[in-house]
Amino acid sequence: MNTKRIFWVPLVLLGSALLFALNPLPYRDVLVPHAPVPRSVIDPSPVRHPSLQPAYVVAGYTYRCSECHRILPSPAETTRKLGQHQEITLRHGLNTRCFNCHHRTNRDAFVDDLGGEIPWEQPQLLCARCHGPVYRDWEAGSHGRVNGYWDTAAGPQTKRRCIECHDPHNPPFQALKPAPGPNTLRMGLSEPAHEPGSGNPLRLWNERKNPNSHP
Repeated sequence: MNTKRIFWVPLVLLGSALLFALNPLPYRDVLVPHAPVPRSVIDPSPVRHPSLQPAYVVAGYTYRCSECHRILPSPAETTRKLGQHQEITLRHGLNTRCFNCHHRTNRDAFVDDLGGEIPWEQPQLLCARCHGPVYRDWEAGSHGRVNGYWDTAAGPQTKRRCIECHDPHNPPFQALKPAPGPNTLRMGLSEPAHEPGSGNPLRLWNERKNPNSHP
């Protein structure tokens, strides 16, 4: 009996060592690889950080718009190529002239439909001239972004102005890389099932492991 034990114990230990060394059944994580999420997707701050004051920075100095335009008057028509503000890309539909939005005599203000002044810090009133339905939705909170409290009794709400998301001179959003989809243990593949109407996540995972099992 002792002889048999002396023979089998080293053999079992040797076999166990080989099993651990060769690792014929390596651990396979069922989770899909982690996909990094762009910071812009989860950043609660505004998309843009425009100045809500009529100010322009040149060579490190900040000037009010009227300070320069009082000295350098603009021509009556502004369809020519700009000598200053060359960083502006103007792609805003039919608004191809500066004076469609900017006041002719007071460059520290925008202009309304009757030639009156719109305060610089209220650009949504300017946008409302052409985008009435969108402005209505913005006022109701269904367009744009509202920060603060859902329950206004608990605290204030802050509506982000149009230019905090849209470039006023080139308002369409540029193409963004989409954020990765959900990634959990039980969801499996993100692709739809082979059969219409079948969205069982465990079945999708099983089909991925056994692609030939589906009839």
